[in-house]
Amino acid sequence: MSKVSKNARRVGEKELTSRWGGKIVMKGLFKNGRLTYYATCEKSGNKARRPRDLM
Repeated sequence: MSKVSKNARRVGEKELTSRWGGKIVMKGLFKNGRLTYYATCEKSGNKARRPRDLM
């Protein structure tokens, strides 16, 4: 039996859904010399700093 790393086990990862029924996706933006991440709802296009702000 081969050993599977903890990072390879993410196949069954849950999909986050927003309160508008769309899928929540994390995106990155390079701004002022830094990479900042934000959450986006694919259905409504709303953006927030954290995924839980869209739930």
